[in-house]
Amino acid sequence: MELPQLEKYFQGLTDITDQIAIMNSHYESSPGDSIQEMQGFFGNLVELNWDESEKEYFDLFSSHFTFHLKIVEEIISEAREILNPENREYVKELVSYVKSAEEWFLGLKKKRKSSITAVG
Repeated sequence: MELPQLEKYFQGLTDITDQIAIMNSHYESSPGDSIQEMQGFFGNLVELNWDESEKEYFDLFSSHFTFHLKIVEEIISEAREILNPENREYVKELVSYVKSAEEWFLGLKKKRKSSITAVG
């Protein structure tokens, strides 16, 4: 599978994340749908061969991905401060998402490091 152009690719994820963040405002939102969309995006993301990319590309990917996770963590933190009971399940889903994404990313970095070491 061909690797995407990162800025355009991650703009889609940013748009989804922005929709999720609306749950912490007074505006009408449907975070459940947006969280499902984000999980679907992540499901597709993990199928790509990031570990086989060139160093500069991987570093840029890492920057985009970790920034995304930090934004989701901020959404969680803000939701916890607001304590809207309607968002409780969504916050749990987001926490689970971040945990899974961080575990996957850590595994990806280890896999990449071991494959670079094996080649070098």
